Amino acid sequence: MTLAFDATARKVDDARMFIDGGWTAAGAGARFPTVDPNTGTTIAEVPRGDSADVDRAVAAAKRVAVEWQFTDAIARAGLLRALAAKVTEHADELARLEALDSGHYLAKAQELVGAIPLWLDYWASAADKVGGRTIEVPGNKLSFTILEPLGVTAHIVPWNYPLLILVRSCAPALALGNTCVVKPAEDTSLSALKFAELVKEAGFPDGVFNVVTGYGGEAGAALAAHPDVAGITFTGSTETGKQVAKLGADHIAQVNLELGGKSPTIVFPDADLDEAVEAAVQGFCSHTGQVCVAGTRLFVHADVEKDFLAKLSARLEQTQVGDGFAEGTQMGPLVSQKQFDRVNSYIEIGKSEATLFYGGGRPEGTPEGGYFVQPTVFTGVDNSSRIAQEEIFGPVASVLSWSTEDELVEKVNDSIYGLFAVLLGKDVTRLLSTARRLQVGGVMINDWFGELPMTPHGGHKQSGTGREEGLEAIHGYTQVKHVAINLDPLRAATDWAGAPL
Repeated sequence: MTLAFDATARKVDDARMFIDGGWTAAGAGARFPTVDPNTGTTIAEVPRGDSADVDRAVAAAKRVAVEWQFTDAIARAGLLRALAAKVTEHADELARLEALDSGHYLAKAQELVGAIPLWLDYWASAADKVGGRTIEVPGNKLSFTILEPLGVTAHIVPWNYPLLILVRSCAPALALGNTCVVKPAEDTSLSALKFAELVKEAGFPDGVFNVVTGYGGEAGAALAAHPDVAGITFTGSTETGKQVAKLGADHIAQVNLELGGKSPTIVFPDADLDEAVEAAVQGFCSHTGQVCVAGTRLFVHADVEKDFLAKLSARLEQTQVGDGFAEGTQMGPLVSQKQFDRVNSYIEIGKSEATLFYGGGRPEGTPEGGYFVQPTVFTGVDNSSRIAQEEIFGPVASVLSWSTEDELVEKVNDSIYGLFAVLLGKDVTRLLSTARRLQVGGVMINDWFGELPMTPHGGHKQSGTGREEGLEAIHGYTQVKHVAINLDPLRAATDWAGAPL
């Protein structure tokens, strides 16, 4: 089977789940719609998997887990490289599916899909280089560790970057000898199904990679709670992440969580304001603000706040919001009616808490039925207000003024989140000193976020646990086995204090 995608009509026919190397409907026969956020119209009907479908997928992954673990690492690497080549070959179709399903404008979706082979190649290269260590111990003994895969791993993927986030967790899991069961977000299942098609074409054994589509409260919860799942990777909201962690705890699964954020973009008084404005706009408008690391708290030094805001307004006037497939679009729609309603509700909250500086409505000329919202900026924001503290997940920024670095650090760290921060200025010593004081998992200086397979990514506090990407991600997909060998006769090598029992 191939996913029948008509790019002109914006329709997908015969979407099915991928279990044990084959295509299948949900066992109960149920389906649900996935919608084009540019127009609000249905793209496809997707299988609504449930716990029985999860059982089938986990059973397939478990059946082949030992065989895959002991497949030569070089062979696993070769399959990942073959998959990278398939992604490149089908990049245009994958990008169009991603843009259609998630609301990325097409050029951005093409850029994201074009980068995905980097993750597959990186972990293919690591597959035969990851190992344990030898340990110096007393006596004539050899002590060493072996890194082994967890076994069956669950990958619960969000809707904002569906394919990239699927690959960033499945690539290391597969490279290190785990088998995978993926539950894509119900709003954005299509690129995962196309990717599964490419996994099969690349030659992976049946059962090594599986995709169960469905709702989070049904298929997602069943997957996280499954006793044969040894590792869970979840990216999404903090509240859902807490539930996933509880479900995994019942059977002591290893859980990696990348959760919410309320990231600061900090403008120092010596910053190049044109550069700072560009970083700020990228920070809170990229993918219409639907990014965990979105820089939606703009901490601007009081000395430059007036000039910064003037430049920010001018830059936002140039931002083209519209249908993701239209020429020149720079910002597409929100992913769903639910997200559209959520973001607009926070804009109304902001109007009661602060001063609306820019935006706050629907962009002119956008398609009827689409989930479009203007970039929106509030000034005079109190750090304790809801728009400054709660994750909105839309293009809504709060401007907070600061004067001293102690005041700045106190305000930035006054958050339940700790995922990311951007610092903009010229005094590197000052920037680095501030970076060390921030309670976040990642800091970018004079740049906007660029996720890469070789650099670790994750959060502090309620922004998550564990790390994706980089060599640090190895810990999330392996377990340590200690082996000790006594090289002397037992009685000669051991001091039993005269009492062997």
